[in-house]
Amino acid sequence: MSTIVAPVRFGDVDLTSCDREPIDCPGSIQPHGVLLVFDRRDLAIRQVAGDALALLGLEPRGRTALTLFDLFETEALGPMVERLAAPARTVAPSILLGLAPRLGQRRLNATIHAEDELGIIELEPAIRAGATVSGDAMSLVKAMVAAVQAVDGFEAGFRIAAVQVRAALGFDRVMVYRFLRDGSGTVVAEDMAEGLESFLGLHYPASDLPRQARALYQRNWLRLIPDAGYGPAPLEAVAAGDTGAAPDMSQCILRSVSPVHLEYLKNMGVAASLSISILHQQTLWGLIACHHRTPRHVTADLRAACELFGQIFSFHMAAWIEADSARRRIKARAIQESLTARLLQSPDAAIPSVLVAGGGSLLDLIGSSGVAVWLEGELHTAGETPPAAFIAELVSWLAGQPGPVIETCQLSAVFPPALPFVTQASGLLAVSLSHRTVGYVMWFRAEWVRSITWAGDPRKPVEVGPLGERLTPRRSFDAWREDTRQQAAPWEAMDIEVAHGFRHWLLETVLRQVDRIRRERETALERQSLLMAELDHRVKNTLASIQAIVWHSMDSSTSLEGFAGALVQRVHALAYAHGLMAAAHGKGVAIRDLIESELAPFRSAKAAKANNLRVAGADIVRGAKVRAGFRRGLIMG
Repeated sequence: MSTIVAPVRFGDVDLTSCDREPIDCPGSIQPHGVLLVFDRRDLAIRQVAGDALALLGLEPRGRTALTLFDLFETEALGPMVERLAAPARTVAPSILLGLAPRLGQRRLNATIHAEDELGIIELEPAIRAGATVSGDAMSLVKAMVAAVQAVDGFEAGFRIAAVQVRAALGFDRVMVYRFLRDGSGTVVAEDMAEGLESFLGLHYPASDLPRQARALYQRNWLRLIPDAGYGPAPLEAVAAGDTGAAPDMSQCILRSVSPVHLEYLKNMGVAASLSISILHQQTLWGLIACHHRTPRHVTADLRAACELFGQIFSFHMAAWIEADSARRRIKARAIQESLTARLLQSPDAAIPSVLVAGGGSLLDLIGSSGVAVWLEGELHTAGETPPAAFIAELVSWLAGQPGPVIETCQLSAVFPPALPFVTQASGLLAVSLSHRTVGYVMWFRAEWVRSITWAGDPRKPVEVGPLGERLTPRRSFDAWREDTRQQAAPWEAMDIEVAHGFRHWLLETVLRQVDRIRRERETALERQSLLMAELDHRVKNTLASIQAIVWHSMDSSTSLEGFAGALVQRVHALAYAHGLMAAAHGKGVAIRDLIESELAPFRSAKAAKANNLRVAGADIVRGAKVRAGFRRGLIMG
């Protein structure tokens, strides 16, 4: 029976439901700007949020039946209308600087985008860039990118990114925040003002950033909250009778923020924040998070510069990751080639023993404390591994797991019999080796006892606060240490990739080549057996012939001298006939020549003179089998 989950309204949430809060449709904005929702077809304004009187000179009672042409000069709307005329379902945000309204007294910066039939224009006062910026936004981006290009590798790159963003925006603290595989995150780089407590190395639980918030960070490169203490400005319908349904505001820079998040920032002592997304392979990898102790606005041109920097920095980070991965792939390929050579040089040796023996073994392929290979009931190990009986039990469990690769950094949590062996096998990375029989390579990692420093106790994330009797974000972010046990160092994505590559290589290359060599050897053995059988048959025939020669020589002789002479003549005839057939090289021998050669030793000089032996008939050539039978008949006769 399925459970019905009640819908959640924006702002009416606590930590038990904040991951379902519709933060993409808040129905309100941050009040430092004005947001207009209009129809893309006729540019008629449908909804308004913010102080339209201050920025546009628009009285509340004069909002009905308005179009964008009533608010801005036609020439100014040209670029805007051209973009909004695009047939695409969505129009990516674009910025128009220094837009002059018809009635307002201040120039405005406009951010324009669209969803379906609706267009959205966000308006902010055109404030000059702060004193921390030298030159225009493009020059700023070039300088920031050049600084990143001057370093190589993650640690230095993250540090430079934090320094460059803080120099450009002037926030009190800028952190580079990386998400881990379990959803939690850690601060990997930081640049901050003097007197602040460092957050470098602190971990944050996954609950600090709900899943739908991560999805928005993945869609939008930048998120700004200039004043976390703001009061939201609701979105109001212009035309009478309009339902005023909140549009999708995912792309809006003015979009209102969840009250839970605002309280979270307040508990941290943060009055203004800006976040730049770091993406890798279209996935949210981390954030460049900026915090300030007092309200701080960032102009549209600076936001565009930081957004561009975030994109370029993501490309650089992807290049660093790919370079590191390439080094791992080259190392893995070299080890596999070494293993291939050893397997082919020793086809009789058991595959498991070759895989774990000597240098360039599976222990070198993936960083681990021990490795075991189980194939067709045969086990070979290297390094520190649990007992064979446990490995046999583990293999039975693995056979029931889905997928060719199974990995965990806390084996005892999913396979309780591993608990006594956490010192050797807290982590497991296993790959299936055979489609027909049970076979696995298992890499083990020992227990990694370590202290994780959390930003506050992750087991006490909530307290009853100003939102009422419900769960709210924790108030304390003091460093809290937790010792982890029964866990190993997590397997990295590259470890999993190498494991998949190893499995494919072993199944498709090595085992196939070893099987081919074995088949060739079996074929050679079969041929050798046939040759031995033929040789045995011929030896038996030869021995039978010799036995018959002796027997007939004894039967036809009356004295020892006669027996010896007859035996010598018959053996000589046999050897002479064999030589004659061998000289023919299997082409056949004329019966006349064979008869003459066989009779020659029996002809005495007197008989020859009397010409009492004559051979007559056609000159017929016969093959080896006929010759051999005919020859034996003559000799025996």
